[in-house]
Amino acid sequence: MKIKKAALEFILGVSGETYPNEFGGMLRGKGDLIEEVLVIPATTYGKTFVTTRMDMVPFDKSIIGSVHSHPAESFRPSDADLEFFRKTGKIHLIVKKPYKSILDIAAYDGAGNRIRLEIG
Repeated sequence: MKIKKAALEFILGVSGETYPNEFGGMLRGKGDLIEEVLVIPATTYGKTFVTTRMDMVPFDKSIIGSVHSHPAESFRPSDADLEFFRKTGKIHLIVKKPYKSILDIAAYDGAGNRIRLEIG
């Protein structure tokens, strides 16, 4: 899986700005390339959660997955994360502190298996 540099920089920046709360959004792309992040209206950001109102997610075939941050130094998905992954696309990113580089992002498939992510 690849991510455009601008999308990567946006994810890292907004994750740092939202800290100590979690950040969340939907990923747009084509094939195996993440091109941008869609921020969903009425999303709630908390210290241990992100709540995305799925009724606010547009019907958009370019949405390929999700991204959210963890306000800690772990990007291990929770059970709630895994449930959300199964419902919302083929690629999911979790960002951990310190939100500085691609090394602070883990990519997972819809089943929660870790996959490789590189800048493309």
